[in-house]
Amino acid sequence: MSDKKPHIVEIGQGGRIHLPKDVMKSLDAGPGNQIRFEIGEDSVRILRHQVKDPFAEAAKKKTPGIQELMSQQEARKKEAADLFAKGMQEKHEIRPEDREDFWR
Repeated sequence: MSDKKPHIVEIGQGGRIHLPKDVMKSLDAGPGNQIRFEIGEDSVRILRHQVKDPFAEAAKKKTPGIQELMSQQEARKKEAADLFAKGMQEKHEIRPEDREDFWR
């Protein structure tokens, strides 16, 4: 058992409890944080629930500089121009329904 003084709190309406300040401090928790209760046979542990930050991964990514963005744009433009040129060189079949007088 711990040598620290136990905290006794009253259960309020709806099963609510108020955590003392030093308990909140030891959990490194504050308003808006989540806590987790682990239920044992004769005890309950209160732990801080660590929520995975959905933006943490994006924050780690390196932001590309203007030169890198411009070179990416130029590469996409060149790729589109090459694809267009290739399409222009291909022989296209003209179907009867493509002719204007077909529909008259």
